[in-house]
Amino acid sequence: MSATLPPDVQDRLYCLEKILDVINDGIIMSDAEGRVVLYNQAEEKLEDLRAEDMVGKFLWEAYRYGSEELSEHRAIFRSGKAVINAYKSHTYKGGAPKYVSYSTYPIERDGVKLGVFSVSKNEGKLQALLAETIELRRLSLRREQAGDHREERKNGTTYSFSDIVGSSASTLATIREAETIAMLDNTVLIIGETGTGKEVYAQSIHNFSRKGTEPFVAVNCAAIPENLLESILFGSVKGAYTGAQDHAGMFEEAEAGTLFLDEMNSMPIAMQTKLLRVLQERKVRRVGGMKTIPVRCRIMCAVNEDPRKSIQEGRLRQDLFYRIAGLCLYIAPIRERPEDVLDLSAFFIDKYNRQLSKQIRFLSRELQQSVLDYAWPGNVRELEHVIENLMIRQEEGQGELSASGAPRHLKDVFHPRAEPPQAPARKDSLSKALRDIEKAYILESLEKNRWNIAKSARDLGIIRQSLLYRMKKLEITAETYKNHTKQ
Repeated sequence: MSATLPPDVQDRLYCLEKILDVINDGIIMSDAEGRVVLYNQAEEKLEDLRAEDMVGKFLWEAYRYGSEELSEHRAIFRSGKAVINAYKSHTYKGGAPKYVSYSTYPIERDGVKLGVFSVSKNEGKLQALLAETIELRRLSLRREQAGDHREERKNGTTYSFSDIVGSSASTLATIREAETIAMLDNTVLIIGETGTGKEVYAQSIHNFSRKGTEPFVAVNCAAIPENLLESILFGSVKGAYTGAQDHAGMFEEAEAGTLFLDEMNSMPIAMQTKLLRVLQERKVRRVGGMKTIPVRCRIMCAVNEDPRKSIQEGRLRQDLFYRIAGLCLYIAPIRERPEDVLDLSAFFIDKYNRQLSKQIRFLSRELQQSVLDYAWPGNVRELEHVIENLMIRQEEGQGELSASGAPRHLKDVFHPRAEPPQAPARKDSLSKALRDIEKAYILESLEKNRWNIAKSARDLGIIRQSLLYRMKKLEITAETYKNHTKQ
């Protein structure tokens, strides 16, 4: 602090610096040259940096931008326009970005630009409150579900988070993420292969949210003919087309609840254009009608493949994707979470024990290995179908479930259809010949998929862990193979 300043000004500056250090929000200020002149303790905690490493340095040096042009403060200094409620990362910790919510303002006095400052919000208390709210909501739902919680509720749903079966880290993380999403009102896009339980998650999110008492309306966009989909979604007025009557569409039926649009990537492009307009304006007009009706419901959508693929192939409008993907929830296929395959198998055994009056307690060792090795393209739905068929054919008094008596259409589950290469024409032992065939088959798949383990496992019809085990057993590594091919 300069000694040339009057004592009262020095005192005021000292007080202001003390105030800046104890307030809960982060403050950073840069001067007319772009040097950091203020960096308080709250900002240190938010960005995990030290004031002594920041103050006095140019912004682009302190944050390691590389050049002045990349500094947001300098852009605002030049333009004189503030940035309000931004959410961005300027620093990294262990390779992970440190996001903060902030607003940045230029400082000007008598037409002279003096500098720029940012105020970063400390959202720690809000996050703690959100976590507490989620936990209270979870306890409340558990009390509500003390009885037979699988009966359909009055809001049109059947499932909640307690109905999701699985103990894998992936499933537990997905549930936690979905619970957080439930506390927000943003549009949600659920991404997952057919049979992974996208509607189960959609219903669970609805029931966990503040809209839980409102209607939940689900529409499968792939199951409705194109010429009927518009009137089903938006409604129609009498005389709009042959046989048309006055009826409300699904947007109206959902009221203030949730409208779930499943298999959005199967919706005709022309219909996607009309849907985009509805989502942008939050108003809907019945087919043949003139009156606009406000949309009050939350929109959840689902696609059964990577949305980027749908966009590239022209089956999903890119602008519609950005509109519906305010929040995204990805549900992994069960081949990527083997712990859940066994959990689900036990769940379905228990379910069909009650329905069929059986006493099956567990899978046989051979069947357990089969369900772990199989890729399950139909996911949970296919697994339940297999368990049900095996249970029906199981003899009375059996305590373990085996693959004996499985119907012909299930043979691929226990004996994958892939045709192995021809056995080498030499007099090796059977085990050596089989080892060579397996190795050649795996190498062929790895080479085709550019050594992507996950893709190769799917190509071979086994889970990723099983492929890694086989590669280790057969001493297959990328380095060994590439060296071999160079010789």
